[in-house]
Amino acid sequence: MKSKPIIAIYLRHPFVACWQMTSTQAEKLAGLLPDYEIRLSESREDFQALLKDASIAITWNFRQEWLDLAPHLKIIATPAAGKDYFTLQLPPYIESWNGHFHGELIAETAIGALLGMCRGLFSANSALTAQSWPQAEISPLQTTLRGSRILVLGFGRIGQYIGKMLKPFGAHISGMRRNLNLPAPEWFTPKDQLFDETTLDAKLPDTDHLILCLPRSPETDEILNRHRIALLPPHATVSNFGRGNAIDTDALAEALRQQRLKGAFLDVFPEEPLPENSPLMRCPNLWRLPHLSAVAPDYLDLFIQDFVSQLKLFFTTKNTN
Repeated sequence: MKSKPIIAIYLRHPFVACWQMTSTQAEKLAGLLPDYEIRLSESREDFQALLKDASIAITWNFRQEWLDLAPHLKIIATPAAGKDYFTLQLPPYIESWNGHFHGELIAETAIGALLGMCRGLFSANSALTAQSWPQAEISPLQTTLRGSRILVLGFGRIGQYIGKMLKPFGAHISGMRRNLNLPAPEWFTPKDQLFDETTLDAKLPDTDHLILCLPRSPETDEILNRHRIALLPPHATVSNFGRGNAIDTDALAEALRQQRLKGAFLDVFPEEPLPENSPLMRCPNLWRLPHLSAVAPDYLDLFIQDFVSQLKLFFTTKNTN
């Protein structure tokens, strides 16, 4: 009897429970992929030993030298959204996959961030630690999200999901992407727009909320630079759920201290963990998450569904070609 191809899995994390695959989840994956043998590793050493027989590896990190241990490997997959998660020189017969399921999770965080800044929730939480009834201080900060003009830089899966979730608030969405020939999302209205970076500067002065969902690349390094931060109106907010390289954080911190922006919400940073001496550590009207905007109890359950879909599409496309 022919042996089944092996999927070797090593998904462990020292702090975040939902980023660690359980045996129950491995069994769920096995049920969805009966033609594969699922091997869940509890240690890096166990994972490395499995690589000699594995056809597919699922992991957070994969080292270049491990490729020599894996003569049958065809796919390396990670649940992470970023295509930059693996910095590997791969031979042409090995594919690298990332997760496509983060949009619905990050969209909830993005809406929470915008509401927290618009409705004064974050400011009130800060003020209430110093005084018992800061009505005079908080009330001028409260605005509505309804009808806001929202710019989304990076209008891929995550950016589009955020835009779609904001439409019930009557928001007007402008999404920046490279290829303007691709069709607009089906939920677009006549007031929603697609644009590319050539018109970004012209759009910033009319922006209420700027949301970044950009991948890491040389082209996105400090795309929101000092000049562009200065183009935003004083009532605008900035949120980043992509990669920390996209913002000139010194310029952002300076704008917040000088009250040239209403607020900012950052989930990602140029250096992680954030250094103690970072200007972002004690910056007014800045709220932070430690790269957790996609966290949820069902994180890896969503990944399993996504991975199975990608695998089926891979073989469908392969057989078609």
